Amino acid sequence: MTDRNIPDPDPDREPLKVNIYRFVQNSATALAPLFPYVDEGAIVPCAATFRGGPGKHLGRFQHFNTVDEVLVTFGAQGGERRVPGIIHVGAKLHTVTSPIDDAQDPDVMVVAVITQRQKIGGEQREEYRFICDNCDRRLFLYEVDATPPKRGTRPPPGTEPFLTIAETLEAAKRFNADEAARKCKHCGHQNPPFPIEEWAWNVHVDQSEIAAMGARSLAKARSFRPAGPGGPGKPGGH
Repeated sequence: MTDRNIPDPDPDREPLKVNIYRFVQNSATALAPLFPYVDEGAIVPCAATFRGGPGKHLGRFQHFNTVDEVLVTFGAQGGERRVPGIIHVGAKLHTVTSPIDDAQDPDVMVVAVITQRQKIGGEQREEYRFICDNCDRRLFLYEVDATPPKRGTRPPPGTEPFLTIAETLEAAKRFNADEAARKCKHCGHQNPPFPIEEWAWNVHVDQSEIAAMGARSLAKARSFRPAGPGGPGKPGGH
């Protein structure tokens, strides 16, 4: 084995592939991980999909991440700010909003993949900051320890929500529930609640919970001992 050789795949991470367009066809949330691996060292690509429409308002917030986020645009239409094939490395602190130019136009869309590499053996941290629509000053800060779990210490891959999505949802819920926080202390503007429903992070979190419940039920069924002549079956038998 030399430095030019590619090592065999990790037996704990089955090699997977996905067609981004087929994936977004069945994705109901604005951000969704393409693969189930989110532990330390994992490369985590997420599909980011946006489309305009009458009355649509996607809001904005700031996101801080101690690891880099690399964006690749796989499709864009109707705007000048996004071009198919563009690769962009975001700043550690960046504004998250709709990447489309006209949120009211249903012909404007973007399909992109945002990828981050999970930290190995160190702290990983994220922040979600909601800012004033009128003066851009910070209204609300939610900090998260995003250090990924060690390999093999969590439930089966694909049964837990991606932490970034789950914690962004939690941050938005807390911001929306705090009317005092939404009133800017600098300019006095009363900011509206963040439009969570347009991003649909809750769909990813809810579906992850269903997946986890399903995995647990199957494990329970596998340990069930069939009924014998003496009575009903019991869990834990063979």
